[in-house]
Amino acid sequence: MNELTEERQVTRRVGSVEFTARQEELPLRRSDGGRQGTLSAFSYVVDGASDRPVLFLTNGGPGVSSVYLHLSGIGPWRARIPRDPVTDGAPPYGIEESPSTILDVADLVFLDAPGTGFGTIDDGADAAAFHSVEGDADAIAVAISEWVNRHARWDAPKFFLGESYGTQRAAFLATSAHGMDTAPLSGISLLGQAVNIQETLDRPGNIVGALANLPYKAASAWFHGVGSREHATVDGAIDAALHFARTELVLAMLQGDQLSTSELATVAARLSSMIGIPAQELIDARLWISKQDFRTRLLPGRALGVTDSRYQAPSADRSFGELGLDPSDVALSPRYASGIAQLLSQVFGTSSDRPYRIVDQDAGRDWQWEDEGSAGFISMGRPSPFHTYPYPARLSQWMKQMPHGRLFIGTGVYDSLTTVGAADHLLRHWDLPRARTESHRYAAGHMMYSDPDVTVQLNADLRAFLQR
Repeated sequence: MNELTEERQVTRRVGSVEFTARQEELPLRRSDGGRQGTLSAFSYVVDGASDRPVLFLTNGGPGVSSVYLHLSGIGPWRARIPRDPVTDGAPPYGIEESPSTILDVADLVFLDAPGTGFGTIDDGADAAAFHSVEGDADAIAVAISEWVNRHARWDAPKFFLGESYGTQRAAFLATSAHGMDTAPLSGISLLGQAVNIQETLDRPGNIVGALANLPYKAASAWFHGVGSREHATVDGAIDAALHFARTELVLAMLQGDQLSTSELATVAARLSSMIGIPAQELIDARLWISKQDFRTRLLPGRALGVTDSRYQAPSADRSFGELGLDPSDVALSPRYASGIAQLLSQVFGTSSDRPYRIVDQDAGRDWQWEDEGSAGFISMGRPSPFHTYPYPARLSQWMKQMPHGRLFIGTGVYDSLTTVGAADHLLRHWDLPRARTESHRYAAGHMMYSDPDVTVQLNADLRAFLQR
């Protein structure tokens, strides 16, 4: 069945689920002002139950549309991606129905960030008002409120799923005044969580970051057969790395140049066997190796993917002036770009002369990361070495304010951006009630749903989360 209206509304069926798909435009505004443009959204609703759960979803960036989640298979369609990560991203492309979509338990609304998708900024409006952690979250909270009012879903349990920067958006959305008043959430799902990225960032001298990112390196080395080979599964490699990071490695790294030569050699040998980098190189670097160096040194002459280190390609030749590329981005991004074009044309009947904007480059360049929570800490100038970004406190605050609120964390173990160790660190150090928090690992990368088998597992976990 396929009925198209001028409002870009179409009735479809995937498996046994019949639903109404809508391409919508919501007013873009802050909670304290009038309309400043439009924000585009795609909703998939099973009609007839006003109290059915609604899950709102956004990707990250900042300044990235919802295209990746939209075609993740969480909804009715997914980008067609080979199971084998040995792919160069060449055609054929396409989309396919998702047999595991969670539409059977919740309605889905994919929101495009301000400045992306089909969103517009009115003449005279200030786009910079939405290029901040608080302005962006405020706009999304207003959009959710507008959608709820438009579709009379006041009594529906509301959930929010954010990916990457979208996880920071989730924390701010849930605790903004407008979000708490008009769009209180029953649950939050974080995929590729970046909420505590200041603590776990892989920068020189940050021992917490080095420890938190060790499990990612062990998982990647295990996958490529050059490290952690005593473990039968990648989970075994990760668990061993987490234990080593919290015991021997942290004690050794905290000693710095006071660590004895023999102790350094012993720890370096253990670390080498775990992550596949020669022990002497680790000794020379006093156990330090950044994620970037790791990705270019693990396999001689090859570079691993940034967002998914299962993917690899020949290293850039710096003598020619070649720039490094992300093999996982080359392999995956064209499939989503082509997929959204196909979806818009074949399902929604959108004309090709109206461009869908996947990325707003201005947003990432101009973003304001400061928030009111940082005012409680010493800061001089902007940016400042004294500045603090206590984003995880937003989650702990939300879980205190919402005593029945539940938190879902999903992490791709081959993701070098938002690592499985960083998710473990968030759970251990930010007072998130364990009885209402669940954390899952997936044997894929940042966009863990790019793997068809992982999509099924992820959807099963999300379905259970929404039904608890």
